[in-house]
Amino acid sequence: MRDREIIKICHLFYIEGMSQAEIGEIMGVSRWKVGRTIKDARERGLISIAINHPQSDLTEIEIELAKKFRLKLAIVVDITEFDRVSPLDQLGKAGAQYLASIIDRHRILGVTWGITVSHVAKNLPYVEARHLKLVQIGGGLGIIEGTDNPALTAMLGQKLGAEAHLIQAPIMVQSKSIKNTLFKENKIRETIEIARKADLVMFGVGLVGPESLLWKSGLLTDNDATKLKMAGAVGAICGRFFDENGNRCLHDLAERTIGLTLNELKKIKHKILISSGVEKHYAVLGALKGDLVDALIIDLDTAQKLLDEQ
Repeated sequence: MRDREIIKICHLFYIEGMSQAEIGEIMGVSRWKVGRTIKDARERGLISIAINHPQSDLTEIEIELAKKFRLKLAIVVDITEFDRVSPLDQLGKAGAQYLASIIDRHRILGVTWGITVSHVAKNLPYVEARHLKLVQIGGGLGIIEGTDNPALTAMLGQKLGAEAHLIQAPIMVQSKSIKNTLFKENKIRETIEIARKADLVMFGVGLVGPESLLWKSGLLTDNDATKLKMAGAVGAICGRFFDENGNRCLHDLAERTIGLTLNELKKIKHKILISSGVEKHYAVLGALKGDLVDALIIDLDTAQKLLDEQ
């Protein structure tokens, strides 16, 4: 087939919006031949496709992130500082929209405390999900910056119309013996068992040091931060610290933590990490490398830093 005929087929398909069957009738060839011709024209560079929309660049970044880190999905939010909506609410709204779109496919949703997750709950519309169980995957922090775990879980439960299961215990205790005593309570054991059966979970990622909620709540000290950093810790999910490859750090601290372990978290079918701020770049990267994430919801600046990583 001559180039002139190829160009005509492409023009009829892309510019005139005709179907391959209609073009086949005009050109006297089969529908299969039209499809093959269009494909060959693209491969030869005879045609190019441009998407003229401001969101197209974000879509490319999302696809690159998903490919690079073997994710099911990436959602990138271009945070606008001068928007009437706060940066955290902009990210939280994206997380809420995604959660609402997939909730009917799952039976047990696990959640944990965090400022970003609290903004997801705030922006979540009322969704009828009475089939759903909602469960904490770890203990609480107490009331700090609107992140109280039982209150957060209860808010989500109300918006989803879901049965909520709470862990009435702190995320971290002073000794392993105290943890063992708490686990004698049937309610705590039963809730952890439900959490282990979750098929969907949403969480944020924490930093190592005084800027983290674990330190602000008084559960950890400067000495703990020093030990964790010496052990190579770059971040934490639900009080479980991990290194740059997503492997757990400081085993004695893990023995005092109430909630799912990193290995238990990995087994959950669909894990959503939502995070904002380039200061959490290494923590997010560690979680990605450790196969702790299936879907990533993140701001544009951090997304670009992740793509720059070798």
